[in-house]
Amino acid sequence: MSIFWEGAILTGTIQPIGELIVIFGLTFYYKVRLLTSYPILMIETTKKTHTFETVPHDPIGLKMYTLSNGLRLFLSVNQAEPRIYTHIAVRAGSKHDPAETTGLAHYMEHMLFKGSSRIGTLNWEKEKPLLEQISELYERHRQTRDMEERRQIYAEIDRISSEAARLSAPGEYDKLAATIGAKNTNAYTWVEQTVYVNDIPSNELERWFHLEAERFSMLALRLFHTELETVYEEFNISQDQDARKVNNAIRTALFPQHPYGTQTTIGSAEHLRNPSQKNIQHFFSTYYVPNNMGVLLAGDFDPDEAVQLAEKYFGKFKPGNVPPFEFEPQPALQEKLHLQVYGQLTPYVDLAWRLEGSHTDDPLMLTLLSGLLHNGQAGLIDLHLNQQQKVLEAEAWTWMYEDYCVFGLYGKPREGQSLEEVEQLMLAELDRVRRGDFPDWLLEGVIRDLKLVEMEAFETNKGRIGAITQAFVLGVPWERFIGRFDWFNKVTREDIMDFVRHRLQDNYVLIHKLQGNDPTVIKVEKPPITPVEINRDAVSDFAKAFMQLPSPELAPAFVNYAEIIQHTRLQNGLSLDYIRNVDNELFRFDIILPAGKMHDLNLTIATLYFPYLGTGKYSAQQLQQELFRLGLKLDAQTKKEKTHITLTGLQESMKAGLQLLDHLLTDLRPDEQALQNVVNDIFQLRENAKRNRQIIAREALMNFGLYGEESPFSHRLSREELLALDARRLTETLKDLRSCEHSLFYYGPAQMDEVSGLLETYHFAPAIRRPFGPKLELSTMPAENHQVFFLDFPIVQTDLMLMSPGTPYFNLEEHKLRSWFNEYFGLGLSSVVFQEIRESKALAYSTYSIYGSPRRKDEPHYLQAYVGTQPDKIADALPALFRIMNNMPVDRAQIERSRQSVIKQIASSRTPRKRVYWDYLLFKNRGFSHDLDEDIYRKLSASQPDDLIRFQQAYVRGRHFNIMVLGSKDRVDMEYLRSFGGVRELSMEEVFGC
Repeated sequence: MSIFWEGAILTGTIQPIGELIVIFGLTFYYKVRLLTSYPILMIETTKKTHTFETVPHDPIGLKMYTLSNGLRLFLSVNQAEPRIYTHIAVRAGSKHDPAETTGLAHYMEHMLFKGSSRIGTLNWEKEKPLLEQISELYERHRQTRDMEERRQIYAEIDRISSEAARLSAPGEYDKLAATIGAKNTNAYTWVEQTVYVNDIPSNELERWFHLEAERFSMLALRLFHTELETVYEEFNISQDQDARKVNNAIRTALFPQHPYGTQTTIGSAEHLRNPSQKNIQHFFSTYYVPNNMGVLLAGDFDPDEAVQLAEKYFGKFKPGNVPPFEFEPQPALQEKLHLQVYGQLTPYVDLAWRLEGSHTDDPLMLTLLSGLLHNGQAGLIDLHLNQQQKVLEAEAWTWMYEDYCVFGLYGKPREGQSLEEVEQLMLAELDRVRRGDFPDWLLEGVIRDLKLVEMEAFETNKGRIGAITQAFVLGVPWERFIGRFDWFNKVTREDIMDFVRHRLQDNYVLIHKLQGNDPTVIKVEKPPITPVEINRDAVSDFAKAFMQLPSPELAPAFVNYAEIIQHTRLQNGLSLDYIRNVDNELFRFDIILPAGKMHDLNLTIATLYFPYLGTGKYSAQQLQQELFRLGLKLDAQTKKEKTHITLTGLQESMKAGLQLLDHLLTDLRPDEQALQNVVNDIFQLRENAKRNRQIIAREALMNFGLYGEESPFSHRLSREELLALDARRLTETLKDLRSCEHSLFYYGPAQMDEVSGLLETYHFAPAIRRPFGPKLELSTMPAENHQVFFLDFPIVQTDLMLMSPGTPYFNLEEHKLRSWFNEYFGLGLSSVVFQEIRESKALAYSTYSIYGSPRRKDEPHYLQAYVGTQPDKIADALPALFRIMNNMPVDRAQIERSRQSVIKQIASSRTPRKRVYWDYLLFKNRGFSHDLDEDIYRKLSASQPDDLIRFQQAYVRGRHFNIMVLGSKDRVDMEYLRSFGGVRELSMEEVFGC
């Protein structure tokens, strides 16, 4: 439960978790796309050499520079791909919000996407006085207590807003970002920072600087009240999130006199109802000044040129007098403070201690302490609680802020276990550290593991910029950040024992997260607003000129799998696929079995059971300790159609790792109690999932909408089948895996003959291997007419998910155009769906549509859409969505810009060598042996807007959907849903299977 970000994500969508990096006690998650080295064409300028601040032995070679106005530049060159990950970070967040208008920093983040006096306006001279009138009306509205007068004022705000909207070009910033091929355009706000994100092609650096300088030149509060509706939605969503409620309770208790605890990033319901545009403008002019901002770049660029461009576009910004943040020290917590929080999810317990902030050594010490307790393998909590199945799950976590930091322990009880028992078990592990009851090598292993995690993270632009941004925001000098491993190496067992003894006593906050209705839930009701008219094809003068600015061409580079992947066979006939890691000393070795849960459900249970087994020589805990000591990780996972046993880590330890794996698969010992615990945990996790909105909506209902009652998600062993499992037979299944049909894959720095030699010695498999049985084939559920499926669930918001299966096999022609369609119609801030549903009508916080391609040649394409909205907006949101699905608004200029955006993204993308093999397998499963991005690129390069219009008419218009609705039956208008021809009310058992 390593929670750090709880701030807003502008699009309302959360990306899948990818790589992970732990820095200064923080845990960051990020998704990686591409890495391989190619040259780029830079804009020609007169070069000037600058003197940069650098730190010796810096693994990412960060160059720092400060403009005369105080703007800080942080530049890390990575020539592995022709892209640049960009952050513009402002050292101002919710702790800087005025106490009378909390939520301001976050709301302003949303407004920075609305444009300026040049971006997004059709006539600023006419628009400006209207926006000023609206601002004055909001001040009157905030100060008025008479409800009828407030209603009249808001009606006037609504009227003038509609008039002003006709003078705007909505979503223009996002369109211009897409024009330069930007990806991941977004922003987030947290307690001490607001960060604006883009991932751009390297040849577009100057246009990016030009666009961002104009964006931050002033704050135009256009389309304010429709965006306020969006923030209302976000606030209401937060009322359904147990983790957010628990975290707010922790902060309130630990920081009773500090904004960390007295105000939230989203803001209070009362303040959201009464915004102040004047306060927002004052906040902008106070904190959005160059001497309080940083421009951070990681990627393929020339640092000297980046400085020149920064001076050209940001050098004219005037510095400001940023008020120092002052606070009184928080009162000491003398004893345990016990609080209760209620929510829909299953119970858990959180313990939290307050410590000093980023200017001290506390976060460094907590990084080590967290690793000693919980590193996923050999931490004391891992070994004594998780491995021994004494709790359902337990972790150590940290929050890091500038003024203070927080250390915590989190645990979920097993069936029949009390929260008090979980608390005591976790405290007992902390007490082991207090007594020094841990091996000497564990501290060394934690430090080595941190280095390995950082090494892998720094392969990517996003991993680099995440670390740089946090150091900047928290005021940590880069020299101190880079030197933290020297600090770690000087820490002794006694230092850590002393830290725990004196700093982590009974002075903690104890949260019992209990299951039940929360009486404190507040819903912000929407005021009546008139949907604004969207000038879809309107373009500002700035945008016209911007889109005419030249940028150098960037040629694409597609993967030649035959050149990168080497194939050989071992003496026993096993196929080995090999890719050389040319970047570092990390390796990955996979045993890949062509069978998954759709072939044999027992495989899923076997791989869940696997980590809890030992041998005649090692217990399960000792195996994890040995792997961690060697810098290795061993994982087993069964997916839908494949099973992987994966060994990763330092190349120098590969031989020892293969020996351990061979010993393990040869000498596994059954453990009946471990299996019984796994089965009991499965029962509990299934029940927990039925209370988790995200799992219900994104997995259970989505699968039901595509397949019906028998789906890949619901295909699982019944309770009776689980109880009948035999530990000895499952253990034999695992030991016998090398006798089954399988293949091998290696990615690492060793030569192929060396790898082959190791596998000949330590990977024993018979020459004739047993095939697996047939795969269970599931049929998609047709959507011949609109059909509504409703699942009652007590939440404030409502999730609407639309699923429609299409062409029943992989069709390359559809695949070539889907990215273009998604870019224009369904994904991103400038898409038709986002603009129509959210920007124009404020009908949802999160909304998107995806035309999806299957992962296998014998599976169907599908059309999917989502709207997260309030129950009273369903009758507006669904017709609006169907209307644009069937009659897609056509803006030929934007269609062309979307085409160019996808082309630029492909041209500047390079698949990292560590990802090449998995893309190769994906394309192979679709029936091809080459990089399909090349087909997309060639198709789009020769396409015209009419091609996309025809695609929509052929594959989208007139589609019927299985409409999945997750919400509270007491709040949802069921009669309206029945107007679609009937509603089938589902039970949890139907969507979960068992």
